Amino acid sequence: MKISSDAQSRIVFVCVLTCLLTQTACAEETTDSSLTAGGAAITIRLPKSASDAFRKLVDAWVRDAADAVIAVYGRYPVKQVTIDVRMASGDRVGGGRTWNGRLIRIRVGSEVTRAILRSDWVLTHEMFHLGFPDTPNDLDWMGEGLSTYMEPLARARAGNLSDEAVWASMIDGLPKGLPAAGDQGLDHTPTWGRTYWGGALFWLLADIEIRRKTGNHKSLDDALRAIAAEGGDGSQTWSSERIFRRGDAAIGQPILEKLHERMGDRPESTDLDALWQQLGIIQRRGTVVFNDDAPLAGIRRALTSGKSGRQ
Repeated sequence: MKISSDAQSRIVFVCVLTCLLTQTACAEETTDSSLTAGGAAITIRLPKSASDAFRKLVDAWVRDAADAVIAVYGRYPVKQVTIDVRMASGDRVGGGRTWNGRLIRIRVGSEVTRAILRSDWVLTHEMFHLGFPDTPNDLDWMGEGLSTYMEPLARARAGNLSDEAVWASMIDGLPKGLPAAGDQGLDHTPTWGRTYWGGALFWLLADIEIRRKTGNHKSLDDALRAIAAEGGDGSQTWSSERIFRRGDAAIGQPILEKLHERMGDRPESTDLDALWQQLGIIQRRGTVVFNDDAPLAGIRRALTSGKSGRQ
């Protein structure tokens, strides 16, 4: 989840006021460690009470998530970021939030294991917010949808998620993003399903179309890298027109702009069953298998491998 600039100002004011009134909410002592990844300095902030074993687990987890994002951008999308880890009870990763493209705050259970952290998606999701601009109100689907779409693909490219698991998550999640009765286009229907999964469907369709029209030689990765290279990271606010224009310039065709014209204002439904058939994705009794003779099987393989060219 990404916090907008206006929301950040209000939240910071409330937090400061709370600290002044209670003298306790911000009193927990922390210690910082750092690692370098993809040209970035990543500061990991933990409570001073965290054990050495917990610190090692968190370091490896942050490295895994960073490697996944680097697999898409070719580098880490910002030069500096702080990962503020708040310890909680239990053995799970809680919710995360990204602030101004420079801070990620996330809760982690004190009894977490390496296996649980290897299966986590939250930190990778939040890291994708670092490399994509904030957008005006009612366009949260762009950033949240992008993080939802890219996270499993990036983890697969980094070797932390199987191709079967990637597409199982898509088969389960994407129907939640289809327009319901009474919905408008993505720009005007800020429901949970349309924001996260409707946005993810937009970026999947865009990625497939880019790869199809360029013979699998270009992809959404090229658009994202171009946006980031122009300074369009999470500390900036860009209009949708600027984002799509810059992305399309990197691709060489107005694919993002045209798709937004179709899906931004009007509720366009997608035949997901037909899409899975084209990609060669089959779900049988809860298990995903692949048909490598399907028309878009090469694109499917490229999406999870990150490789360009005909597959």
